[in-house]
Amino acid sequence: MTGSRYASVFDVAVVGRAAVGLATGLALARAGLRVAMVGPDAAGAETARSAPGQPGAAGFVAASPHAAGDWDNRVFALSPSSRALLESLGAWQAMDAERIAPVHDMRIWPEAADGPSSAFAPKAIHFSAWQAGIDALAWIVENRNLTRALAQACRFAGFATFDSPLSALDLEGDPAAARLVLGDGRTLKARLVVGADGASSRVRELAGIAGSLTDYPQRAVVANFDTSLPHRDCAYQWFGAHGILALLPLPAGTGHAQPSASAAAPTAVPTGRCSIVWSAPHALADELLALEPADLAARVEAVSGGALGRMTPIGPAAGWPLRLGKVDSLVARRVALVGDAAHVVHPLAGQGMNLGFGDVQVLADTLRGREAPRDPGELLLLRRYERSRAEPVLAMRLATDGLQKLFDTGSTLSQGPFGAPLAALRGLGWRAVASSGLLRRLLVSQAVR
Repeated sequence: MTGSRYASVFDVAVVGRAAVGLATGLALARAGLRVAMVGPDAAGAETARSAPGQPGAAGFVAASPHAAGDWDNRVFALSPSSRALLESLGAWQAMDAERIAPVHDMRIWPEAADGPSSAFAPKAIHFSAWQAGIDALAWIVENRNLTRALAQACRFAGFATFDSPLSALDLEGDPAAARLVLGDGRTLKARLVVGADGASSRVRELAGIAGSLTDYPQRAVVANFDTSLPHRDCAYQWFGAHGILALLPLPAGTGHAQPSASAAAPTAVPTGRCSIVWSAPHALADELLALEPADLAARVEAVSGGALGRMTPIGPAAGWPLRLGKVDSLVARRVALVGDAAHVVHPLAGQGMNLGFGDVQVLADTLRGREAPRDPGELLLLRRYERSRAEPVLAMRLATDGLQKLFDTGSTLSQGPFGAPLAALRGLGWRAVASSGLLRRLLVSQAVR
């Protein structure tokens, strides 16, 4: 697309066409702004080669039209606030509802189930949607289900789309607009550029916003399994020397698992299905990723104490590095950052995508509420957005980073002279949360925002 039939100067150019970028474009268009989307299609956004799937609540299929045994390794736990945003954009209704699983309960243990047991061991922390008075703690959604629904909504919105990466950004040549130069030589102008282009953001780099990415001593191992026991809409998580293992519910299995050639055939039709996210120390992650799928299933069964019974793999496992990302500022002249371009957190709480959608909501509210005809790229206006996001982003970063360090038994802190007092402090804190309904409700109220 040349973009020649569109406005010569857009109100907003959103760089990045993954889920957060697509949601940003839709939300800002609903705020009355003329939007251009910049960048190649995100993985999972394409629909042309897909077979028909189950319609969403809106009556059409926009996403995840795949065979029952074909599941995306990458899933997100979307909070009630994220769901509300997606509903307002028409994207939630377009997703394949049969591939979305609610989380009504969550149970967390401070140690693996295959370790030595003790009568004095801290009990599980239990979070309940019913006790919190909400429909669900979260909904587990595949990346491609989410991305395709958002991409379809963007196509219906008729955005100008420039499917080429950003090459250069001129923020000084024109006092009224930024000039974007694309990799294929095309140019466009916009009064505001939103960087939604991920942790290695080109927008952030070109705008001169300093940031840092720090690697955790762990890597995420993800895979999907059919299970012989139902999950009952409950998510599970175990901390310990193995890292952090989470079992997330998926819509119930129907016997379409594809075990490896070396795996024994399942003895019964599975009654459950789950996705795992195992944040494992690097050496263990290498070992897990080298296992045959059936052997990986056996390791997950062991660490989880068989919480979901016999596990049968659905496809191969995948892995990616875990990082902590911070930036000096969320905004610059005619630039705002959202999603992973603005912050990257450890996935132990499953809040990375929710933080990104929180950015989208606040940025849209800020620009919708500006005094007409105020320039959407004005730095003082963008500072409102930055101030509104400072506290929730900092709180989530401190919580996830603090928990990772607190429970990393291989860290210098845990193995040094403070190791024993730290272990005692962990145990006391765990028991306090596990025994206090008030504390658990407060934690849930923060997590679902």
